[in-house]
Amino acid sequence: MIPLILYYLVLPFLAAWALLLFLRRYAPHDIPDDIQGLYEQKPLEKGWFRVVRRDHKALRHLGDFETQGEAVESAYRGREEAQEAREKAAFLVLDDKGEVLEEVDS
Repeated sequence: MIPLILYYLVLPFLAAWALLLFLRRYAPHDIPDDIQGLYEQKPLEKGWFRVVRRDHKALRHLGDFETQGEAVESAYRGREEAQEAREKAAFLVLDDKGEVLEEVDS
């Protein structure tokens, strides 16, 4: 009975855990140059989130937030404003490393 539990329950979870560790370590983390430049100009505190607007003109900083929920709400507010003005833009929610967590398009 114990070998069956190990084979069907424990080993698959260990394999999935090892796969996730491998992907986190070796998967490419390409951050676009404009976002990297923004983080060099305006560093962000660890654990905070940033919202930016990317349109055909440039990348524009919309704000820094303590929680991801506040950042997502800000991105959706920006999307509504862009839709009212009939503009095309992408609103990105970024973490403190510059990785995109969520993207909202108008």
